[in-house]
Amino acid sequence: MSARWRIGCSSWTSDAWWGKVYPQELPPAERLEVYARAFDCVEVDSSYYRDPGAYLVGRWAKVTPEDFRFTLKVPRDLLDPKRGVAREEVATFEAHARELGPKLGALLLQFPPWAKPTVVGGFLRELLETVDPALRYAVELRDAAWYRGETKERLFTALRDGRIALAWSYLTYLEIPPELTTDFVYLRFIGDHTTVPADRHGELRVDRRAETRLWASRASAVHDQVSTIFAFFNNHFAGFAPASVNIFREELGLPRVDFTAGMAGTATGPQASQRRLD
Repeated sequence: MSARWRIGCSSWTSDAWWGKVYPQELPPAERLEVYARAFDCVEVDSSYYRDPGAYLVGRWAKVTPEDFRFTLKVPRDLLDPKRGVAREEVATFEAHARELGPKLGALLLQFPPWAKPTVVGGFLRELLETVDPALRYAVELRDAAWYRGETKERLFTALRDGRIALAWSYLTYLEIPPELTTDFVYLRFIGDHTTVPADRHGELRVDRRAETRLWASRASAVHDQVSTIFAFFNNHFAGFAPASVNIFREELGLPRVDFTAGMAGTATGPQASQRRLD
C-alpha cells in the first residue's frame, strides 16, 4: 500500500485571502471553484456550526474537479453529551454528506477542549457505535486525560474496532500521540487563536517549520501502511494556510502549488504534478 497525499486548508472562505488567493472582484460564491484549481481537498469548517444540507453539498460537488475531496466537520449540536446521541440527525447529516459521492473524503468528530473522558466518554462510545461504518470518520480529542493509562488504551481499542482515525492535531497546548488506528491519517495543523489572531491572517506570522517537519516525518513513517493521508492547515497555525501547505509539501519533497494563479484567472494544482513518496 502506498498512500495518496491530500493536503489542503481548513475552509476556503477566509477574508484574509482576498487579493492573495482570490481577486477582489471575484463573486464570493465562486471562491470554491478557484480554490479547487490549486488544492485537491478541503476541510469544511462551516458544517461544524450547521448542517449545510443536501442542496449546498451537491453544489460543492458540481463545481469541483472529479479528483477533489471534501472532509466535513460533524455539526457541534450532534456532539453535545447533554443532548445524547441523536441517531436520526446523525443519519440525516451522513445522507447529506453522501451527496458528495466519491468526493467525500472523511467526516470529523471535533470535540472541544473541555470534552474530558469523564464528561463525554460514554457519549463518545455510543456515538462511535451509531455512525455508519461504511464512511470514513476521524475523531479529535483535545484534553490530555484521553492519552493516559487505561483511558488511552480503551480509546485506541475502540477506534481500531470502529476503523476510525484519531486526528493527529498540532496544538500549542497539547501533544496528541501519532497513533495509527485505521487505514488513513487525518492530520490537522491548528495552532491557537491567540498567537496568530484573525486580524493578522494573510501572511506567515510565526515560523512553524520545525513543527511542520516533525509531523511530515511522522506521516511519512506510516506512508506505506495507509491508503490516504489528509493534512489540513488553519490560518491560526502560522498566519496563512496556503503558504503553510507549501512548506509542508516542501518537507515531503512534493511540488508546491501555485495558489496565486487564480488571481490571473487560471490555476494549477497538485492533480497534474502529484507524486507519491514510495
